Order: sequence, then structure tokens, then C-alpha cells
Amino acid sequence: MTIRLEKTLRNLRNTRDFRAELLSIAADLAENPIAAVIRVEDPAISEVTVRDEWCRMLAAVKPEITARMRLELKPAPAARVKTNSVRIGVPASELIPLDRPNYRAEVLRLLVGASVTNHGTCSVKGLIEQIGASQTPIREALQALKYCGLLKERFGDQVDLGPENLSTELIAMLRARSQMLRFRFERGARLRTPVELLDRAVSLLGSSQTPTWSGIALSGVPVAHAEVPTLNIAGMPRLDLVAFVPRDVRTFDAPAIRKLSDGLEYEPNVLATAPVVVTLVRADEHETRTNVIEGVRCASVMDVLLAMIDMGLREEASVYASNMRTRTAPKL
Repeated sequence: MTIRLEKTLRNLRNTRDFRAELLSIAADLAENPIAAVIRVEDPAISEVTVRDEWCRMLAAVKPEITARMRLELKPAPAARVKTNSVRIGVPASELIPLDRPNYRAEVLRLLVGASVTNHGTCSVKGLIEQIGASQTPIREALQALKYCGLLKERFGDQVDLGPENLSTELIAMLRARSQMLRFRFERGARLRTPVELLDRAVSLLGSSQTPTWSGIALSGVPVAHAEVPTLNIAGMPRLDLVAFVPRDVRTFDAPAIRKLSDGLEYEPNVLATAPVVVTLVRADEHETRTNVIEGVRCASVMDVLLAMIDMGLREEASVYASNMRTRTAPKL
């Protein structure tokens, strides 16, 4: 079919504008039997974010219409990637562009933590202070969680949430998923198992801290197993890390993760399996623990729990949450 409609979007700054353009084009195609090409050039948001929003749109529009739509993406040249800090000795091509902070994810994370550690409810004011953002995005995030039935309002401005109802699908539907950076082994590299990568991570997170790893903590299965040895989890599906990244930072240094293995490279496909997954936390709250695995900086209970849910270990995550809730319950 001859292309009759072409749309070029330059310096795209947010998913809202992209979504509006896509729906407008889909509406035009519903009225006319033509095809369309949407060109996204030099977007301010990451390539992963653009493609993720494109996939969401494809799922929401009739197949006979999406079959006539094609996306052409031309990311910003690596040399022009913006960053709010100077990375001495790190080529621009090694800097991974980051999405804007997802406040739904940050709110969900803190509410899960409050529930599991027996703090119970959170105040809206407390959430704003811990995340460090203005109240508008925080209240919008709370409203979204309330609409889906996850959030319970208590007295005053207190709110709480039960993590037992969470699933990968629900978090994705709510768009409350933290940005995750996946790393695979490049072609020809020596493959290492997640257990082998864990041994290296433990040394990087130990007492002899590597500067580029100062804002990273161990998460996922090994931390959960260390706290609840009876968990029924066979093997170690992947190595999970949590990276605390300030909200104004625009890029992530890929070479930091290659300290685990020289053969690791960034995997842009958000649906691909990968041996290493780094979850980004953009809140001001930076809780880590060194008493779970001696001398090793470990992520908080809420980050460990969310990593397990993301891996599809929902039942095991529920057991872990129950054990941690009992362990932290106040003694009478």
C-alpha cells in the first residue's frame, strides 16, 4: 500500500505527547484506507521508552489499523546525550539514557516497604519527604493506585497497601514499574552464570568499595535466601542489583556493570531475559543493609520483594513478606 501519511516528531519530551500523536494518527487511519509512517527523531526520552509506549499503543488499537502503522526511530547521536554530571573517562556511547522518574513506582515501593516492615500506614507528607518530589506527582500516583483498589485510605492523610495482591501484570498495567536496565553477554564473550556473577558482585559491594558501585546494592534471590533460608526457590534466575540514582541524572554508566564481567553489554529490549538486571530507585530514601550478608551492601526488604515479583516468584515473595513482617513485628 502506498504511504499517504507521514509524521515526524522531533525532540519528543514525554510519553503523553507521543501517545496523543499515535492515537490521532490511528483515528485518521480508521477513517481512511491508507498507511502511515511515524518518524521519531532525536527524542529527549530514551529509545526504550519510545518503543515501550509504541507497544502499548499497538495493544490498544485494532490490528487492522496498527498493521498500517510503522515506527521509524532515530535516537539522538551518542555525542549529544545530555547528562547533568561529568563522566571523566567514560565515552558518551557508554552512557545509557534514563527515563524520567516514575513516581508511581516510587510511591508503590515505599508503601510496600511500610506494609512489610510493620510500619503500617504512610502519610502523604511522609511519602513526599522520602521521595523528595513535589506533592502533585505524588498525589497523582496515589490516586492511580486508589482507582485500582490497591490503596486503602486510613484516618487523616494515612494510606497503606498490601503487597500480597501485587503481580508483574498489575504493576505493568498501572505503569508503576521502576526503570530496569538489563545486561546480556555480547557475542563471543565467555558466559558466566548468575552465581558466578554474584561472587564478583559480593566483592564489589564489600568493605573495599569500588567508587562507581557506591550507589549500588545487592537485591533479589540471594538476599531473600539469606533472610529466609526455607524459601522454595531452585537456583538463581538472575543477578538483581538496585542502583540509587538522583532524579536529575540523565544517564547511567554501563562500564560500572562491566566490572562484573568484561563481556556484559546493555540489552535495550525490555522484554528480553538477561543475567543481570539493575533496578533504578530515584527517591531520596536510600536504605541499604549490611547485616544480611556480612559486609555486603544489600537492598531494603521492599526492593528485594519487588525484584522477586518481577521474576514471577509471586508465591515465594508472599512467603518472604510474611516472614519479614513477623520478624519486624514489635515485641509485646
